[in-house]
Amino acid sequence: MASPERPIPGAARAHTPILLIDDQRFVGLALARLLEGEAGFELHYCESGAEAEATADRVKPALILQDLVMPDVDGLALVRAFRERTSTTHIPVIVLSGNDDDATRARALAAGAVDYLVKLPNKGALLACLDRHLSARGDASMPTPSGHDASGNEPLDTEFLAAYRDDGADDPDAMVRELLEVFVRDAERLMEDLRRAASAGFAAAVPRLAHALKGCALAAGARPLAAVCAQLETGTLSHGDGVARLEKEVARVRAAAGNQALFSRGGASLA
Repeated sequence: MASPERPIPGAARAHTPILLIDDQRFVGLALARLLEGEAGFELHYCESGAEAEATADRVKPALILQDLVMPDVDGLALVRAFRERTSTTHIPVIVLSGNDDDATRARALAAGAVDYLVKLPNKGALLACLDRHLSARGDASMPTPSGHDASGNEPLDTEFLAAYRDDGADDPDAMVRELLEVFVRDAERLMEDLRRAASAGFAAAVPRLAHALKGCALAAGARPLAAVCAQLETGTLSHGDGVARLEKEVARVRAAAGNQALFSRGGASLA
């Protein structure tokens, strides 16, 4: 197995270092295979929980994937440590666990994880999760499209979505529809986690989940949804009111995404 400081052979190259912390070497090899050929990813592996914090300081990952059950460290304590340390506090931590139950998921989110995957996820689920949280991490620098009033109340910004069109394809808007289908699925999953966290009283998990949903919403041009997420994230909305408003916004986005009149299969501009 590769050393913690070096990319696992076969993993994607450069730009986006990802740190995997797991005492099972097979998991590292399996994830390296899943990410093989995916441009932009550089997977680093650490099999010792006790060395995880020092390894993170060396690797400076954009994202951390972490097991919960390890022989030398309490996984939840490690998640909390990453959140409390200055050098890692803003790095998204995704738990990768063999435990598939709501209680463990809720504890991980309450400790500071931004997401929870049951190992091993398929490639599509893994890539969607990584992209979602990398996008959320960079959403503060995402520019508003020129000439567009971001304060508008339409659930989807068609001018923004037009950037995803492929004008040379027989169906120029196919990619946009696929993007929105994935976004709606991800948004509904995050909403389910938000509802559970809010109802269980895991107050610390709610703003982190709202932040993750905000990043997805911005990447999909769902600006009113992102605005409600920001209010919930910053505490200007109560958890109960915030979740209720998010439910309404997700429903509006779902309806807009399913409105075939929004798209032109004949090749005319989406906007």
